[in-house]
Amino acid sequence: MSPRESALRALLVLLEGLPLPSGAVKRNSAVPERVSDQALVILRDGELGEPEVTLSPITYHWQHEASLEIFVAHPDAAQRDARMDALLVSLGEQLAANPSLGGAVDFCSAGAPKFEDLPIEGAAGIKTCVLPLILHYSSASPLG
Repeated sequence: MSPRESALRALLVLLEGLPLPSGAVKRNSAVPERVSDQALVILRDGELGEPEVTLSPITYHWQHEASLEIFVAHPDAAQRDARMDALLVSLGEQLAANPSLGGAVDFCSAGAPKFEDLPIEGAAGIKTCVLPLILHYSSASPLG
């Protein structure tokens, strides 16, 4: 398994530790038409970008930007805000406790979240957040 795939799988394992119902964390899934009353988190593989390269032996140093799409549904806006905040606080605590994702990366850090409220006609509103996560790791391959 490539360091890229190891990093993404380790991040997925960390996300599955969030206080969410079973099956609420997915990877590269299509955005559903409905979000349960709890929440949904989708990990996107993201962009590897251009690596820094060192020679002898050749090593590619990546700052891989994966992203999370977080969806929280609730009829009450204050409840949506509180649930989103609780999820982000929990994620921050998990990253602080395990910034190397169990040794799969050198370091994982979160970028600035971007929020949006989606009004859904005839259903509970949905608050969304896109959160970039930077995975720092090295590989011997230019493919990550």
